[in-house]
Amino acid sequence: MFKVFVEYAINPEERVSYLNYMQAWKLREGRLTLMEGTDQPGLFVEIWDGVSYTEYEELKKQRLQEGASLEKETANWSRWVKGGLQKLHMWHFTES
Repeated sequence: MFKVFVEYAINPEERVSYLNYMQAWKLREGRLTLMEGTDQPGLFVEIWDGVSYTEYEELKKQRLQEGASLEKETANWSRWVKGGLQKLHMWHFTES
C-alpha cells in the first residue's frame, strides 16, 4: 500500500481560490483526503491513497509546474502557498 503526503500553508487571501480548486480535485480523485490544521489554520495536508511511485513523480512534477489546470480552474501554487513552491513538501510512503 502506498500513500503520498503533501504539506503546505496557504496565504489567507488565496484561501477561496485554493479551496475551490481542491474541491474539484476531491470530486475527480476519490483517493484524495484534504485536511486543515485545527491548531494552525491555513496549514493543509493532502493524503493520497494508492499512488504508485511513478504516479507520485508525475503528481509532483505537475504540482511544481506553473499554470497546471483542472478543467476550468487553474492552479497557481506559487501564489497560493505561503513562501512559494519551495514551501510545498511532498513525500511518498510504502507500508513496511
